[in-house]
Amino acid sequence: MQNCRKLPGGAMDDMLWGGIANVSRHTKLPPMLLADLAYRRGEETEFYATGDSFAGTPYRTLPARKKPLIQLGSDYYAIDPCFTRDAGYRALLYNLLQRKPDYRKTFEERQKSMSEAAFADILAVQLPGATVLQEIYYKDPASKQWSENDTLILIDDVLFLVEAKAGAAASIASPALDFSRHAQSVQDLVLKAYKQCERFFNYLASADEVPLYHRVNGKYVECCRINRSNYRVMVPIGLTVESFAPFSSYCKELPQIEPLLGKYAFVSLSIDDLFVLKRFLPTPGSFAHYMEVRQAVAGIRRAYLFDELNHLGAYLTKNRFDLDIADQVIGDKEKLAIWNGMSDIVDRSFESEDWESVPFPAQYFPGEVQKLLEALNATRAHGWLFAESNIRDFGEESRNTLSKMLSDLRQTLNQHPARYFILSDDAMPLFVWLQRQDLQINWKRVNDKASAAALAVNADNVIGIVAEVGADGVYKQAQPFAVHIPTVLTEENEYIYEDAARMSQHKRVMSLNQPKGAISRGKAKKPGRNDPCPCGSGTKFKKCHGR
Repeated sequence: MQNCRKLPGGAMDDMLWGGIANVSRHTKLPPMLLADLAYRRGEETEFYATGDSFAGTPYRTLPARKKPLIQLGSDYYAIDPCFTRDAGYRALLYNLLQRKPDYRKTFEERQKSMSEAAFADILAVQLPGATVLQEIYYKDPASKQWSENDTLILIDDVLFLVEAKAGAAASIASPALDFSRHAQSVQDLVLKAYKQCERFFNYLASADEVPLYHRVNGKYVECCRINRSNYRVMVPIGLTVESFAPFSSYCKELPQIEPLLGKYAFVSLSIDDLFVLKRFLPTPGSFAHYMEVRQAVAGIRRAYLFDELNHLGAYLTKNRFDLDIADQVIGDKEKLAIWNGMSDIVDRSFESEDWESVPFPAQYFPGEVQKLLEALNATRAHGWLFAESNIRDFGEESRNTLSKMLSDLRQTLNQHPARYFILSDDAMPLFVWLQRQDLQINWKRVNDKASAAALAVNADNVIGIVAEVGADGVYKQAQPFAVHIPTVLTEENEYIYEDAARMSQHKRVMSLNQPKGAISRGKAKKPGRNDPCPCGSGTKFKKCHGR
């Protein structure tokens, strides 16, 4: 009964007296900490001080950017939840060093270690089995001096270069009083990270293969060699401790910032952004595909989304929203594209008290397609992120078509040892070979059929996937393979062209009867580690499907 009497009073306090912003009531933070983050009544005098025409406007430093709370009576209230997140860091750091000035050096070292490791640590689930190299060195061919980068992450055919900046995102000084300093502090934060990424990418392009080093006891010790041709996606990232939207989204308009090597756009993120991306993009494939789309948007000038949550919301609702934006601005230098409100789908996910137990919004994939993606992720054979990326590029209609074809043919594997089809409705054509798990894969036949199917639909490039299905109808594993498309008719490949002609006269779904002398999986001979991979890639088994 007592609790029942409190509820109406609490509701009135929340609605009329700011109770919903009462940090003392809604958190268990100690009063001493809250006091350091809060103004007392009348304490802030600069915002409305006389002396120029900008008093009381955002051209003065907003008080909440210095301290995000205010003390009223014995309680502490948040001015705005975003300021508590974005500006609390400054107030905490200032008061920490006021109380413990000798701790500055230790703090800076720990903060540097934290920020440089943050990308790989926070996104560990999205980066399974990735090679993570921290504090890597190389001799810059231009300056002949040793250069250093923070974090290099290699996963399948995707490369992330992360330059972490732990400093403040922008000067706390009033823009009206010192706008040059205010603007320069933001540019410095972005440009320093960009320049370090640019130097590294130029080094990658300086040779077919380049060595990287760690510094051990004052000496440079080679730790690995990198060949940039092995990486389909390369994303240079500037990572900040503080969120500084919208500057992070608009930094691409700086004339100094161009896509690295003419191709790889620079992306600015904050550590706070990573925590949200981790929740909404829980698999390596979804995260890698988002970063591909995000990088594409970062390379489009005159296209504005306020912050990372808007980019994420646009991706969840529209998928390849970079293509929509490109249609709006490319080719017309007078046009701007400003997308607003795209973060609603993200914001609403945190509204309820039980938000942690409710599934987060995600792009929709029909059940059969989702199972294929899960099998690719579980197998993680070389090229799996490329295969996922192509499937994730599909629009709604193609996803539904793919799901139906997978489902229909999978259910006939009790009558056929394998089924195959090619889907060329959307993005890059996709060739899928469904195989009974108890039989050995005949890679020559797979490659021949894929080549013929590619010729049948006049494709210049095709991604191939072999999926093995158990007797229970479950995808046991799925692996991509390179589809070789012949360009010249010869005696050796004449049968492929003939097969392609037959395929072009039929539907895109083809069945395969039981091959003569089909070999059960129990009798299959596994290739040696140094043998050519049977998928036809031309590389050794250990470096391809033997990984």
